Amino acid sequence: MAVIEAIVLGTLLGLVYATLSVGFSLTWGTLDVIHVSHGAFVIFGAYLGYTAHASYGIDPVLALVAIVPLFFVIGVALYELLFRPLADRAREVAFASMVLSFGLAIAVENLLVVQFSADPRVLQTGYTRDVVNVLGVPVTTGRLVGAGLALLTLVIVFVFLKYTYTGRAVLAVAQNAEGAALSGIDERRVSAITFGLGLATAAIAGVATAMFWSFTPSEHLHWMVFVFIVTILGGVGSVVGAGVAGLLTGLVYELSALVVPFAWVDFVLFVLLVCLLVVKPEGLFQQ
Repeated sequence: MAVIEAIVLGTLLGLVYATLSVGFSLTWGTLDVIHVSHGAFVIFGAYLGYTAHASYGIDPVLALVAIVPLFFVIGVALYELLFRPLADRAREVAFASMVLSFGLAIAVENLLVVQFSADPRVLQTGYTRDVVNVLGVPVTTGRLVGAGLALLTLVIVFVFLKYTYTGRAVLAVAQNAEGAALSGIDERRVSAITFGLGLATAAIAGVATAMFWSFTPSEHLHWMVFVFIVTILGGVGSVVGAGVAGLLTGLVYELSALVVPFAWVDFVLFVLLVCLLVVKPEGLFQQ
């Protein structure tokens, strides 16, 4: 029974890890931008979902109808105002973007502290504490909703990239930016859309994680560890890779807790990452 429970909880957890990482991975793989403030915007999204419910009585999932477009616009603006000028001037875009976005992460964290304080917040609605049996394992409805939201996000991003003109343009820029430009694709427009899409997924991931755990403004540092693990493990820029790596990370996290002390679980994840990268340094899936 303990193994079944670990598999169920690990699967739900893995879906959230995947959604946390998919926008970050796509931005890195397409634009060569390592957006370290991605986790800070995840927490920002969690706070907006929390505020929508606590202050206005709006279900946090329904609030995403407004939050997601807002984050997309913020993402496009950030790319045009900060990251595009950086990419035009920097020799090493990845390193320069990592430094810039780290400063942006600290700024977002401080703004959240000023607005909401550093106290932990818990997102509770009328259904989040209800319990449902999944394969005999009691799971709160909040976790099921969070995991379902994460799965839906992954499917939508995959379908967008695979079956829409703009999505295929994003993949073309990721594979060969110069070739895409010669084919008539507006690289600047596609890059801005990609960054906006990455931030939009951060908003959804914020609400999904808030369904699982309490959160504080500084929590983004913790989440970025898992974002890097999933992105590198799955393959930078791969949506399928983010999904598979997220599920694998969640399962390893829960199953390893059955055989090693909880304090060693993160160590097990890093050992797994190192072993897989020795065999496949490009990750499980290539873009």
